[in-house]
Amino acid sequence: MPPPDHQLTLVGTVHLDPDGPALLTRLLEELGPEAVTVEVSEYALEFRRTLGPELLARLDPFRLPDGRLPNGLAAVAAQLLPPFEHSAAAAYAGRTGAALAAVGDGQLSRRLLFRLERELMVTDNLVKLATRDEPPLREQVRTEWQRARGHHRAGPPLGSDAVARLAGMDRGLARRIRAQAGAGRLVHVGGWEHLRGLAEILADLGPIVRLLSPD
Repeated sequence: MPPPDHQLTLVGTVHLDPDGPALLTRLLEELGPEAVTVEVSEYALEFRRTLGPELLARLDPFRLPDGRLPNGLAAVAAQLLPPFEHSAAAAYAGRTGAALAAVGDGQLSRRLLFRLERELMVTDNLVKLATRDEPPLREQVRTEWQRARGHHRAGPPLGSDAVARLAGMDRGLARRIRAQAGAGRLVHVGGWEHLRGLAEILADLGPIVRLLSPD
């Protein structure tokens, strides 16, 4: 556990990680924060609550005889569910009384979810995904964790467009995280790609950086 006067821990995740809920629950109990911020917008949460069931139903015709979805659609289904980062944090907050804030970018969520609903979820595209030879979601997540750990250790170079895009997102995230600071120990949970940028912008808070990695 961080020292009693420590204010901020940044936790990097791989979105859609099947092991994420259990890992994050254990980490939050270990850290014992008085406030948690999560990289998801209120708009994205409401979208999944209201439209998620309808969009998930579009996948039912593609289910295999055992009820599973083809690998190419399993990740799509996972994207339509509430993110585990928020669900685990909300459960922790409910048990402990910790404050919880969704600090994602609502405008970015609107653009991404509009594309998901209007482009990704159309029948022709779902057929392509259902027949595509894709690795299982757990294997995709394992590959992403390998990339995350490499980046965390060495910071491989990114293209200039990606650097600029991440930098802009990180500034907005950092501003919203900072607004929640001051009420005691704070844990921020979000995609691993933002750890380096957030740690630099919020350096005055002396953040501890953690990967929610299974190993």
